[in-house]
Amino acid sequence: MLKGKTIIITGASSGIGEAITTNFLKDGANVVMNSRNKNKLENLMIKNSKYSKQLAYICGDIGNRETSQALANKALEKFGTIDVLINNAGTFIPKPFLDETEESLDGYFKTAVKGSYFSAQSVIPTMIKQKDGCIINIGSMWVDHPLIQTPCSGSQVSKAGMHALTKHLAIEFAQDNIRVNTIAPAIIETPLYDNLMSKEDLSSLSSLHPLNKLGNVTDIYLWVKHLATEGSRFVTGQTFFIDGGITAGGHR
Repeated sequence: MLKGKTIIITGASSGIGEAITTNFLKDGANVVMNSRNKNKLENLMIKNSKYSKQLAYICGDIGNRETSQALANKALEKFGTIDVLINNAGTFIPKPFLDETEESLDGYFKTAVKGSYFSAQSVIPTMIKQKDGCIINIGSMWVDHPLIQTPCSGSQVSKAGMHALTKHLAIEFAQDNIRVNTIAPAIIETPLYDNLMSKEDLSSLSSLHPLNKLGNVTDIYLWVKHLATEGSRFVTGQTFFIDGGITAGGHR
């Protein structure tokens, strides 16, 4: 189902983005990945050297329109199609509301909102010509279900922009058979948390989820894969909470 498909992934150099990249390659897809960190991208190229014919990258700030267009151009030049866009780039920083600054807000919005918007603008013309395409935005459970233990309004307001973009693009381009959905994770074990807390403190957050465990990157990839393949061709404009049950309510 994925062999020969071309996937563009932003924020691909670590965590969820890296796992999605690696698994798509294993499943036979072509991948064009993006990150601002060239060293990490080159290391990923080395780690996945056996898939070198399926893999390419563009290094740059996805909040700049030229980076998004370069990604689309690279996909078309190397692989001839753009089948799936995964807007994964974004920032999660737990920070009290009164501590946020104009600079930090600008950073959140440039990556999550402008990055997702420009990336979609760069791929949709090709998807319209193909009369087929899929865009998956990696949002956040915290947008609609904040927890007192984790103040993070700044980063979540930017993620909310991605959630809104999902619905608007889904409706505007439904007639072109372009499906747009959001995956909204809760706490997923990734290197993101290494700079935020100890492994012990991270493990203690398991209890926030009714299933009493943290999510992992495979949980996210399996949903991304489902939305990117034939099984979800009648699904668009939806947000899927991959959250261990938090959004069901009544646990904590």
